[in-house]
Amino acid sequence: MTSPTARPSSPQAPQGYRIAKDPKGFALAVPEGFRRQVEGARVFYESSDGTYRIGIEEAAAGRGGPLAAQRRADASGPRDNPGYRDGRVSETTRNGRPAALREFTWDGLRDGKGDRRSFDLCWEEGGRRFDVWVSAPVGEAAQARRYFDAAVDTFVRR
Repeated sequence: MTSPTARPSSPQAPQGYRIAKDPKGFALAVPEGFRRQVEGARVFYESSDGTYRIGIEEAAAGRGGPLAAQRRADASGPRDNPGYRDGRVSETTRNGRPAALREFTWDGLRDGKGDRRSFDLCWEEGGRRFDVWVSAPVGEAAQARRYFDAAVDTFVRR
């Protein structure tokens, strides 16, 4: 997931993916067939049946850096995500920069698909904070993690 080397300005899509060049100024690999949706400051790329959601958010850099931001998100998890549980925050890097990974399970989107597992990476770049996350039904967590890794590994600002 991390490497100190510079990323290309135009990432390459793995097989079965396409590069989404988003109007909000970033690009990343999303699975073919995923559709873009915007909810406030968040951009989502979602599978046609809603099983998988890739989310992206850019905001002002917060106090304490990515690890503090993810710890705050974990602390507010029960308020923000009904049934929040199994939360874990770990320190990591992305392209040589400090980053933090948060993983958790929650009750889901009230769409009849049940509990969901989420993977969320937060980092700061150019004075801005970026979050890229994926959520999916708990039984699809392994595939969600593959989508997450592809999205994070190919994410670039444009």
